[in-house]
Amino acid sequence: INAEYGVYNYMSTRNNNFSNRSQKGRIVITQSPFVAKKVGVAGGEVALPNGEATLVLDPDAISQAVMFYLESTDAVLVQNTEEEQTARRKRREAGEEDDVDDDVNTAEDANTGDKASSVVGVFPLDVRTDKARTHLEMTFNADAADTTFVAMVSDKGTYASLPDSRIEEMGSGKAKFKISSGGKYQVLKYPYVPVIIAFCILAIVLAALFIGMAVYFKQNPDAWYRIKKNFTDV
Repeated sequence: INAEYGVYNYMSTRNNNFSNRSQKGRIVITQSPFVAKKVGVAGGEVALPNGEATLVLDPDAISQAVMFYLESTDAVLVQNTEEEQTARRKRREAGEEDDVDDDVNTAEDANTGDKASSVVGVFPLDVRTDKARTHLEMTFNADAADTTFVAMVSDKGTYASLPDSRIEEMGSGKAKFKISSGGKYQVLKYPYVPVIIAFCILAIVLAALFIGMAVYFKQNPDAWYRIKKNFTDV
């Protein structure tokens, strides 16, 4: 096959009559870690071969069997542009079903940060699941002092960050959280804010101290001379 990377669906128009007989297929061309597995209403797991991510579906997480695909890519999820946010607002105003749940943070409320994991795609993007029974496990890399969170991009391209109520585990390089749909997911991080504030305060104090000493010794050169003489005598 000579084709670009992507997902290609095909079907037999002769043998598929859209009722009791279905002859369809899908070809996925990718260089990224990838796995495909069909899961039924009894539940199951779909795990990437490199161990980066595992999708866990409890019984009754879905209402019918679904062919799931997991893919890992080295990228960073980005927040929506103003135009994309406007398009989403118009879809909601038109009465279309929202592509993300009410409990996630979107637009200006969504957290952003640096990459701590690969982007894990859960396909089909438009699949809907019971979030109480659907879990995604991912590995990530972050310092113990970093603040970590999970971001996602929906099937319609909406960027969102998951609330703490969705997070089941976050630590020791492993994240586990609840999802309710396909999409692209990533663990992001940003440095621990109190540590940054402490360093900034320390820098300000030291700068003020040095400036104060410079002004004092400029106004009192004899004091500076005495200090230099004491060190010279030693």
